[in-house]
Amino acid sequence: MLRCTSLAAVVLTINLSLGCEKATSVASTSITTDLGATSGADTPGTTGGLDSGTPTDTGGTTGPLDQGTPPSDPGTPPGDPGTPPSDPGTPPSDPGTPPADPGTPPVDVTQDIGQDLPKPGKAIYSTFLGDWSMKPGAETTKCVVKRLDNEMPLWIKGIHTKMQKGSHHLIVYATKDTKEQPTPFECTPFTDTLSGDGLPLMISQIPDETLSFPPGTAWKLEPHQMIRLEAHYLNYYPEDVTAHADVEFLTIDPAEVKAEVGLLFYGTPDFKIPPGKEYTTPWNFIDVWEGSHVFALTGHTHAKGTNVEIQFSTAKDKPGTPLYPGEKPYSWSEPPVVNFTPDLEMKKGEGFRYRCTWFNDTPDTLQFGESGNKEMCFLWAYYYPNKGYRMCVNPGKYAAAAGGLVGDQVCCPDDAFICDVVKGYLKNGLP
Repeated sequence: MLRCTSLAAVVLTINLSLGCEKATSVASTSITTDLGATSGADTPGTTGGLDSGTPTDTGGTTGPLDQGTPPSDPGTPPGDPGTPPSDPGTPPSDPGTPPADPGTPPVDVTQDIGQDLPKPGKAIYSTFLGDWSMKPGAETTKCVVKRLDNEMPLWIKGIHTKMQKGSHHLIVYATKDTKEQPTPFECTPFTDTLSGDGLPLMISQIPDETLSFPPGTAWKLEPHQMIRLEAHYLNYYPEDVTAHADVEFLTIDPAEVKAEVGLLFYGTPDFKIPPGKEYTTPWNFIDVWEGSHVFALTGHTHAKGTNVEIQFSTAKDKPGTPLYPGEKPYSWSEPPVVNFTPDLEMKKGEGFRYRCTWFNDTPDTLQFGESGNKEMCFLWAYYYPNKGYRMCVNPGKYAAAAGGLVGDQVCCPDDAFICDVVKGYLKNGLP
C-alpha cells in the first residue's frame, strides 16, 4: 500500500501520462482505403518528398499543399545555439563503440515471422486525416481511427506522410480499437504514445517525409488493421489554413523479411524554463536494449525549443559521441532526422545521453505539457530486431516523491510493477 501511495505522488507531481504495453501483433479489428501499384523507397532512413502520387481523397476538400517556409518563431533567439557535430553518424572509437561496420545483421537478429503470409508485392495502402479550417493563431490536436482494407497480413517496409502547412506532428499508430471514427475528433497529443495504448509506427514532424527501413526489416500489420492518426496543428501563419494529412504504407514481400522494426521513445518532464531566459536541462541518460540496431533518430520540443542534443554514451556524466542534431541545425518546426548507415549496434549499458535547450520570451515560467504553450523534451529512435515498444522517462527531481521506488530512468515495459500502477491511475483517473 505504501508503494502505491508513494508512486501516486510521483504521478501527480510529474503530471505525465506514462504507461506501457509490450508491442505484440495487434489484433485485427474496420473506411476503405486506396490500393495502388507502385514501388517504395528501399534506402533505410527518412527522406523528404517521395513522389508516389497523392492518395485518393474520399472525403473533405483538401487545400493546396503549400508547405512554404513557416514564419520565424519570435520565441526563438537568433543564431545557432550550438555547433552541430561535423560527423554525427560516425560511431565512437572507444571499446564501448558500436562496430564501425556491422554490415549484415548477425543471425541472432533474425526473427520467426511465420510462413502463413501472402505476397503483397509493391502495393501501397493509404489513408488520411482531414479536413478542417483553422484561423491564424488557432491550435488543436485531432485524431481519426480507420480500418485498412488489407485481407491478409501486411509487411511494411516504409511509411510516407504528407501534412498541410501548420502541422506540428503526425503520429501513425496501429491500434486495438474495434470501432472506426473517420470524422476528426479532438484528442490529447502523445496520449497513446505515453500510455502505450497504441503502437506508434511513425512520428513525423516534417511536411513531406518517408521513413524507409533497412533491407530485410519491416513492421507487421494484421488483416484489416485499425490505424489511428493523430495530428497536432498550430496555425502560425497570417491566413487561414486547411488541416489535412495523408499516409501511405509501402509493402514488402514477406519472404524478404528477417526482422521486425521497433520504436524507442525517451524524454524527461523535469524542467522549468524561467521567463525571459534561456534554459538547458542537465544531461540525462537512458540505455537501449542490448543487441538493438538503431537506424534513425530525432528530437522534439515545442515552439520555444532551440536545440536537442543527443550523444552515444554509457552514462549521463560520461560525454559521448555527438549524434544529433547533426549537420542540419535543430528547428522545432521541422526537426532533422539523423539516419545511421551502418546502423548503431548497441551493447550492454550503451544508450543515449541527451539534453534540451529553450528560450522563453514569455512572462511566464514554462513547464512540461502537451499544449503548444507548454514544452516538451523528447527523442525517439527506430530500431530492430523488435523487442517491443519501449517508452522511458528520466523523472529527475520528481523521483524523490516516490520514496526510492524509481531510479534515474523509468521504462515500460521494463519496470512492470510501476507501469501497471501508473496505467491504473490513467484508466481510473488521477485523484
